[in-house]
Amino acid sequence: MQQGDEAALAALMRMYYDDLYHYASRFTKDHGLIKDCIQEVFISLWQRRETIGAIVSPRYYFLRAIKNKTLKALHKNAKEATSGGLEEYDLLYEFSIEKIIVEKQISEEKGRKLISTLSLLSKRQREIIYLKYYQYLDHGQIAELMNISRQSVYNLLHEAIQKLRSLWHEEFITN
Repeated sequence: MQQGDEAALAALMRMYYDDLYHYASRFTKDHGLIKDCIQEVFISLWQRRETIGAIVSPRYYFLRAIKNKTLKALHKNAKEATSGGLEEYDLLYEFSIEKIIVEKQISEEKGRKLISTLSLLSKRQREIIYLKYYQYLDHGQIAELMNISRQSVYNLLHEAIQKLRSLWHEEFITN
């Protein structure tokens, strides 16, 4: 792609489009905006192809780019960002019962209880669970993407898992 091969750009688009769309849809339900942002990410990459360095982790690069592009577009166009800036946003993620059942091979009832338990986490805790276990990013990538320190990633992830564990046990004790 850096030598001007449009087929390479098209291959990258095909490879990452679904993941980018899925991740951006966690921040907004405006499908047109999401598609525009994805297109802008790839246009920007193409325009800067000669000056951009080697991308070590394309998945991380594209997730970071689409998050930034989407949040900036929301802030600029829809004024949905609060006075706290781009740090305040909702991660609109519905944890998939089907995926949980397939991956964990648990019953449908346990899946519904897990969904209920996940909804009790904070926005940041849901985001870190999503990035770690659904997008398979490492702690350094998550730290950069969420604009927090690596230690904060460890702490937030630990807190989220502890809270899930505690809520999960409470759910089964009360039922």
